[in-house]
Amino acid sequence: MTDQVHRLGEVLRGAREAKGVDLPRVERETKIRERYLSALERGEYRELPGSVYTKGFLRNYGAYLGLDPEYLIDLYRLETTAAADRPTAPTPPRPLAGRRSRAFVVTPGAVVAGILTILVGAFIAYIGYGLVTFARTPELRITDPAGNVSNHRDLSITIRGITAPNATVRLSNLTENPTVQADGSGAFEVTVPLLPGSNVARLIAHDPVTGRDSEVEERTIVVATDPGASPSAPAVALEVAEPADGATVGGEVAIGGTAAAGAAVTVSATLVEAPGLTFTVTDAAGEAVSLSPADPVPPGPATLTAGPDDAFTGSLSLAPGTWELTIVTDASAPVVRTVTVGQPSGLRATVSIDGAESYVELEEDGAPTASSGSIAADGDEITLEAEDALRIRVGNAGAVRVTVNGIALGVMGADGAVVEWRIERSGG
Repeated sequence: MTDQVHRLGEVLRGAREAKGVDLPRVERETKIRERYLSALERGEYRELPGSVYTKGFLRNYGAYLGLDPEYLIDLYRLETTAAADRPTAPTPPRPLAGRRSRAFVVTPGAVVAGILTILVGAFIAYIGYGLVTFARTPELRITDPAGNVSNHRDLSITIRGITAPNATVRLSNLTENPTVQADGSGAFEVTVPLLPGSNVARLIAHDPVTGRDSEVEERTIVVATDPGASPSAPAVALEVAEPADGATVGGEVAIGGTAAAGAAVTVSATLVEAPGLTFTVTDAAGEAVSLSPADPVPPGPATLTAGPDDAFTGSLSLAPGTWELTIVTDASAPVVRTVTVGQPSGLRATVSIDGAESYVELEEDGAPTASSGSIAADGDEITLEAEDALRIRVGNAGAVRVTVNGIALGVMGADGAVVEWRIERSGG
């Protein structure tokens, strides 16, 4: 019977020695105190805190040694049952006294005194047990992860441990802090979300029997921040809400959509087709003026920033024509939209004086402008607007450039030449 009783300790000690570790190291790696480990290996269960905790120790120690925890617990039950059932040695006979003692007489007073003594002793034992039980801080031990974790590859982790039976375990210091209840043996597990970088999980257990809290236990979990090496929160894909592909718009093209918060959104434009003329240009004699309009020049790329709500908005000023817009972020594939920028219904012109001064006569729908009949200086820009017709007459055509409805028509003629243009909207 002795060999069977101590078989559990031999199994544990043999597995530990085969693993090549000593008890101090086991204590560091399992967080089970060395004196409890030694008591398990020696079969001295009276030195352990109780059956529930002992089973928890066996589960953790067995997992550490690579043994089946349920097998170890079965051995523990067999040994403790055998110890309880072991017969005691008979009391040796007492030698006969040389002289006959006086017989003990039981009186009613002695009975009452005995009962009172037993009751007082039981009450004192109950109070003592209650004081010990209720003054004891409940144990809280995290078994998985056994220590701090670095370079974790997931955005969640499952924490397991042992505490008082049916205790409530609360988490704090994380983005989400759930509460979980331990089972009847004190075992618990909870899965919590993590953020990239360092996460410090704090746990505390509340024993419903004693009403006391355990000491705080912590685990630091560092989640790898390299997006190529670890999973991360799903990025917000680039979505372009406007402009719609194939849309016809005015000179200001509205741009909007969603991207990852804080992402820089770059918008660039490429000319697909130059605009056709919606007006005619003739000279003072009524002859058509030969024009060679320059292709519109695309503006430089615009940069928009997605806000905390992932939305971005902005606009891009484009000359008339058909354009291809490329919208992209550093982390997304480009989105391409084709838009046509139309011309105004009337006539809008800019007369620019470049390189020298010039005499100018200007009319809008037959009415002279305020600057008509004056000398325009180098660098002046005069804006004209009409419904149907404009007249521009200059005394130094080589210094005058004209743009109509966003289309650059170039210089009006040679230096010093007197030139007149009549610009009329096509289609009446």
